[in-house]
Amino acid sequence: MAALENKLSGSAGIGFTPHVITVKTGEDVSSKIMSFSQHGPRAVCILSANGAISNVTLRQAATSGGTVTYEGRFEILSLSGSFLLSESGGQRSRTGGLSVSLAGPDGRVLGGGVAGLLTAASPVQVVVGSFIAGKKEPKQVNNPLEPMSAPGKLAPVPAPAPSSPTSRGTLSESSGGPGSPLNQNK
Repeated sequence: MAALENKLSGSAGIGFTPHVITVKTGEDVSSKIMSFSQHGPRAVCILSANGAISNVTLRQAATSGGTVTYEGRFEILSLSGSFLLSESGGQRSRTGGLSVSLAGPDGRVLGGGVAGLLTAASPVQVVVGSFIAGKKEPKQVNNPLEPMSAPGKLAPVPAPAPSSPTSRGTLSESSGGPGSPLNQNK
């Protein structure tokens, strides 16, 4: 367990900072996110997105060319992905990608990996988090000469909070039935 803890400890990175990217109608959402990710050595992950899409090209293995393009108006249900900075042979590049789930005007849901344009049909707001990947926070080390239980190190234990009285009404009385304060029809 300790080996797994050491492997996972700090592996995601440090210095997490949220950002809001606003994509104007007609702009490519994926290009705007990629452009944002190019501004420095920070990795980027998508936290949320909302708005509408007018044109999207998705990777779908079932199609002959491996991609399919949809045109129309689609509401963003989910946008996820990340772009990490990688270095190989002294060359820096970005790895990662985006996946999207969209709802059509008839309520049908479609989605897949973004393989091309993701054109905004309305202003699209994307919330991303940036961080420095692979760094570890310095661990705080206790002074070995000062025991943890030294005077002044103990925090007071709070008294238990008073609990609310036990409900005595029936289920219908406590959830909107005839005797409930929520049902005031007289």
